[in-house]
Amino acid sequence: MNGESVDMQRGATAHADRTRFRELFLGRPRARLNHLDALDGLRGVAVLMVIASHLSNVGLLPQPGLSGTGKQGVYLFFVLSAFLLARILMSRPLSALGSVRLWADYALRRVLRIWPLYLFVLLLSWMLTRSGLPWHFRLDDASLLRHLTLAEGQSVLWSIPVEFTFYLWLPPLVLAMLWLRGHCPAWLEALAAGALMAAVLWHWPASEMAVNDVRLGPYLPVFLCGAFAARIDLVLDSRFAGRPGSWPWAMLALVMATGCVLMVPSVWARVTGTGFNPALNHGWFLAHGLAWSGLLLALLHGPSWLRRPFAWAPLRLVGVVSFSAYLWHMPVLDLVAASGVGRLPGLAPALVLVLTLILSMLSFLLLERPWRELRLAPVRSAPATR
Repeated sequence: MNGESVDMQRGATAHADRTRFRELFLGRPRARLNHLDALDGLRGVAVLMVIASHLSNVGLLPQPGLSGTGKQGVYLFFVLSAFLLARILMSRPLSALGSVRLWADYALRRVLRIWPLYLFVLLLSWMLTRSGLPWHFRLDDASLLRHLTLAEGQSVLWSIPVEFTFYLWLPPLVLAMLWLRGHCPAWLEALAAGALMAAVLWHWPASEMAVNDVRLGPYLPVFLCGAFAARIDLVLDSRFAGRPGSWPWAMLALVMATGCVLMVPSVWARVTGTGFNPALNHGWFLAHGLAWSGLLLALLHGPSWLRRPFAWAPLRLVGVVSFSAYLWHMPVLDLVAASGVGRLPGLAPALVLVLTLILSMLSFLLLERPWRELRLAPVRSAPATR
C-alpha cells in the first residue's frame, strides 16, 4: 500500500470517527426531527452559568465574579423545559390528548429523562457517605429516602424535585390552555394566563420561600412563562410561517439579553450602587421567566444570525450533556479545589470545565442516551379475518 493510499484511508477513518461522534452527541433525536440546534446551545449557556457561579463562590474566579448567576441558569433550564414539553403537547388537537397511551408515554419519557442518572448519583453518594469517603453529596439512609421521595435536595439537587413536580402539573395546564384556545378569543386567553400568574405569585410569595426550596410553587412563574411562550410560538408559526426573521425580534433579543445581564448580582450592584447580594436572584422569578422566554422567542423567530452562536457545535455539545454536567460539576469542583490547583490562576477553572465535560460525556452515553429514543410501542391493529 503506497503512502497516498494510507493517507486516504486515515482521512476516511478520521471522517468516520467525527461522523460517529456527531451522531452520538449532536445527532437529532428521531422523535424530534424538527429539533432546533440553537436550543441545545441555550442549554449549554444555562449550565455554564451554573458552573461559573459555583467557581466564583469558591474563589476560583475573580470576586464577586458571577456568584449568584447559578439560579439564572437554572431558571433558563426551567423555561426551556416548560416551553418544549408544552409545545409538543399543544401542537396536538385537544381530542388527541384523550389517549391513555399518549399520557403513559409522556410519563415514561419524563421518568427516563430524570431518574436513571439521578438515581445513580443518589446511590453512589449514599454508598460513598456510608464508606466515609469525602464526597459532595452527603446522604445517610434518611436523607437518601427524602431525596428519593423528592422531599429534599442537597446542593444542586434541589432543582430535581422542582422539575419533576412540574411534569405532573403540565398535563392539566396544557389541557386547560387547549380548551381555552378552542373556546375563547385571544384576549380572554391572555386574561386567564395573567390571572393564573397573579394567583401563583400571591399563593407562593418569594419572600416566604427557603433558599433552594424544593417546592414547585415559588418557581411556578418561571415554568408558566415557558409554557405561555410555547402558546405564543404556535400562534406565530401558524400566522407567519416561512417569513424571514425581522429586526424587531433582534431588538427584543437585545432588550431581553440586557435584562438578563443586569440581573447578574455583581452587575446589579455596580449599576445601582447597592451592596453585592449573591441571593439577588432567589426571588425575581417572574422577571427571569419573562426575560428568558422573550429571548427564546426572539431566537426562534428572529434573523438567523441570532441563532448562529447558539448552534455552534462545542456549545451544543455542552448543552446536550448539560444534565450530567449539572449533577457532576460540584464533585469535580470539590476535587480540583482540594488538589491545590486553585493556586495557579486560570488553571483551576479550565480543569473543572474539562474534567466535567469528559465525565458528563461518559455519563450521557451510559445513563442518558440509552433511554432517549425509548417509546411505548404503538398499538397494532389486529389483522382482518374472514
